[in-house]
Amino acid sequence: MKRTSFTLAHDAVADRMTSNSKPFSHTTLHSVLKRVCPLLLLAVLLCLPQDMFAQKGLSIEDVFRQYGKKKNVVMVNMSGEVLKDYDFSLFRSITIKEDPAAAKFVRECLAKDEKGAKKIKQVVANGVTTSIFLQLPPMEGGNRLILFNEQFKPSRQLVLIYIESENESEDVLRLLLKKGS
Repeated sequence: MKRTSFTLAHDAVADRMTSNSKPFSHTTLHSVLKRVCPLLLLAVLLCLPQDMFAQKGLSIEDVFRQYGKKKNVVMVNMSGEVLKDYDFSLFRSITIKEDPAAAKFVRECLAKDEKGAKKIKQVVANGVTTSIFLQLPPMEGGNRLILFNEQFKPSRQLVLIYIESENESEDVLRLLLKKGS
């Protein structure tokens, strides 16, 4: 099997995560999202056209639309063959740096989409949700997942990821953790 840059970068993250015997935690999610950011920059070059209606009806769709092309923002849209090894039909992510107004907007959208979703993981620090993993009600074609992480040090940065997959959320998480082994 040909190993792509996407797979190699993912394997590096997965190796780090599987070497830790602790259960999935804020540190692990933060580590994954922190290491995924450089991968997202690379993935921008590998993007294929994506279904513009994939997030229809979700508030986070507004985040991608309003902030996707702004300064200090990296947005990635992947679908099709690039995601075949992951059993994902769609992967969208946005990384926003040093924009408190955008962070507030993302949190408001996330709160709306959280209603009716199954909360898989959540980390709250000092009364603020810093990481969350949600499984939205399924739609035709599979499950919909949202991952969110915000860090404040050394600089303020948030990452919002939307995934569509036929796999259950626990299987997606296991896939991300196991891919490097």
